[in-house]
Amino acid sequence: MKRLGINTVHLNMKEIAEMGLNRVEFVLARGRDYDVMLGEVIGGIEMAETMGLSYSVHLPIYLFDWYEEDYLSAFYLDPLLEKRHLAYRFIRANLEKMKCWHPDYFIVHFPGVYKFKQDPEEFNMRLKEALDQLDAIAGEYGIRLLLEYFGSNFTFWEIDRWIEKISPYENLGILCDTGHLYFSSVMHGFDFYKGLESLGGAADAFHIWTTRGEGVYSDSESYKKYHHIVVNTDQRVEQGFAFDGQKTMDIIQRFDRPMIIEASERYEGREYFVNGIKSIVDSFY
Repeated sequence: MKRLGINTVHLNMKEIAEMGLNRVEFVLARGRDYDVMLGEVIGGIEMAETMGLSYSVHLPIYLFDWYEEDYLSAFYLDPLLEKRHLAYRFIRANLEKMKCWHPDYFIVHFPGVYKFKQDPEEFNMRLKEALDQLDAIAGEYGIRLLLEYFGSNFTFWEIDRWIEKISPYENLGILCDTGHLYFSSVMHGFDFYKGLESLGGAADAFHIWTTRGEGVYSDSESYKKYHHIVVNTDQRVEQGFAFDGQKTMDIIQRFDRPMIIEASERYEGREYFVNGIKSIVDSFY
């Protein structure tokens, strides 16, 4: 299986191939002209299909004037029915425009950021409704849809529960993201490596990035400044990083699943970014 890849935010298709990566993920980046990004994504997908390169798509790719929310926010579990309906309309509109594409899988952010506790009975009804709806939509379009794990919904963060609720669905799967899993381990007080073993064993694919310093998300100065830091196998917890790079890669590689490096160049610049990728490639092969 062609397992190790990266998104196209900081590398073009030629650079990706030259670095020994054999798959790619397409995603809209922030802070650039939308029409330019959309053209690059469509051109990249056409190139990947022509080359026979394995690829995945992180939804959404298409934006619409009628969708005024942040395009990466997730409202499938929102207490407001109108927002849930908007989320389903948004994903359907995207998939409708992408019917001619053939990725290995699509990805959506799923549980949303809800730090308040919700009524368990009402929430479980919304959860079942959301999973039923998303599974039906994925089946309708003949795709595999991966739900990206976050711990930011305080009513739905337990790894065992994610596996229990999502695994039975034919068209749905789980994406394990190392950075979000780490932040969840901090928020909820569980061991990152044990969480990676559990969630990774049930995951269809991985996103790989790290962080450093104290705090989570907007409470982390490092995350606000650098966002996703590239993993390097030399990184150690003692140096302030979230987890040991080599230990984490050793765990992930045992699962034989697609892995996408999802990092930026903000931390220590281009050279550090490229060297991190090379270290993962070297450890993989």
